[in-house]
Amino acid sequence: MPRTGLSAEEIKERSIEIAEAKIRQLGFDRVRLVDIARELGVSHVALYKHFPDKAALLDAVSEKWLAAFDAELEGVARGNGPAGDRIVAWFLAYHRLKLEKVRRDPELYRAFDLAAQAMKPFVVRHLEATGGQLQGLVSDAMREGFFRQANPTDVTSLLLELTVSFHHPKLVAERLNEDREDRLQVVLVTLFRALR
Repeated sequence: MPRTGLSAEEIKERSIEIAEAKIRQLGFDRVRLVDIARELGVSHVALYKHFPDKAALLDAVSEKWLAAFDAELEGVARGNGPAGDRIVAWFLAYHRLKLEKVRRDPELYRAFDLAAQAMKPFVVRHLEATGGQLQGLVSDAMREGFFRQANPTDVTSLLLELTVSFHHPKLVAERLNEDREDRLQVVLVTLFRALR
């Protein structure tokens, strides 16, 4: 155990927490590993054992947020009620979570957006997780007769593609001062009609 009394995993977790706070306090560009190491009470060399560079630490911050994001969406997907209602609730939650993040944590959202543009592996896992959640809902909707029988993968892709302005990181950020939930619901109702 290092002189901090923390295990390697605790050092990693604490580093992510400190980085998150520093991003909020100083901005995305001004976060430095040496400052995080100093606050943690370790040398910056010790921090490099966990994060080879600043980008890796910033990715870990974004990955932590996406894990919580995915878990919250999973809860919506597994909720009660007809699949059609759960699909609407899922898309509203998807939109709200990103919109809330860009409004409350613009610098953290910027770090996430850069990772999304680069299609980092944790972003790909996030997209696979959310796509899988939605595909499960679409399959439920077909079983319930809400949608006509079709390929659930194709329907999932269609729904995601035609609602992209409500969940793509850049597009959500561009409209952060707009209340677009009613419009999202109109888009979904229109799509649902076409899928019945």
